[in-house]
Amino acid sequence: LPHEQGRFKSVDDEFKNIMAQVRMDSRVVALADISGLNNKLPVLIDQLDRCQKALSDFLEEKRSRFPRFYFIGDDDLLEILGQSQNPAVIQSHLKKLFQAIFAVNFSEDMKEIVAFRSLEGEVVNLMHNVEITDTVEVWLAEL
Repeated sequence: LPHEQGRFKSVDDEFKNIMAQVRMDSRVVALADISGLNNKLPVLIDQLDRCQKALSDFLEEKRSRFPRFYFIGDDDLLEILGQSQNPAVIQSHLKKLFQAIFAVNFSEDMKEIVAFRSLEGEVVNLMHNVEITDTVEVWLAEL
């Protein structure tokens, strides 16, 4: 994904440049004066399609490593992966991933999961605490 990040940044910069020109003169006929616009837009769309494909492949890889990710949409999965060290964010998605788990209890330093709770309020203490790491699919699998 780092390569795609660079590609996206390039597309974003080019699009912002085009929009800055449009902002200076917002008449439709002024678009005809933007040099090479007819050639630039299809290239930008192609580059965005490549970024989208790479992102989809990345998410599919994460789903293949932790199949419960198939139960959530791309936006939720991106939030989970991007906030893997933020327990509050992960907590909000647990009920989508695990039918019986409503929430989890964390250690005081918020670095480990020590128990999980059901919707009815039952608490199950874990025999072995689950350490929260950057690889969210690994520690979620330990639950």
